[in-house]
Amino acid sequence: MATIDELKKVRLQKLKSLQDAGLLAYPAKTKKTNTIKDALSKFSKISKSKKSIVLAGRIRALRGHGGASFLDVEDGTGRIQGLIKEDKVGEKGYKFFINFFDVGDFIEIKGALLKTKSGEQTIEAEDYKMLAKSLLPLPEKW
Repeated sequence: MATIDELKKVRLQKLKSLQDAGLLAYPAKTKKTNTIKDALSKFSKISKSKKSIVLAGRIRALRGHGGASFLDVEDGTGRIQGLIKEDKVGEKGYKFFINFFDVGDFIEIKGALLKTKSGEQTIEAEDYKMLAKSLLPLPEKW
């Protein structure tokens, strides 16, 4: 298992790569349209309309599954599952997500709400962006 110093070094390298590519790792604004609590309380209405919304929050968990990644996102009002699919955001966009996003980072996700096969309320990303790169891992829950 990597030490905190090793993890910080890797995350600093990711931050430098983002900045070298001309991307903002700490943008001043977000285009958030709803809180997670609001999106969940209006889930049926929003998902039926198939309209895109924008949510922002901290990545609390990441799970890869072939050409898709599932993430748990929290914003202080609630938690929702995010879905980033290669066929939706493109190969380049998916690789960018895999290479640069970690648990603890803050993310903005634009997309439609849907329920997965297991019934999980989810936002499927059509676009996303980094809001803040976390340089240290989240503390252990214990």
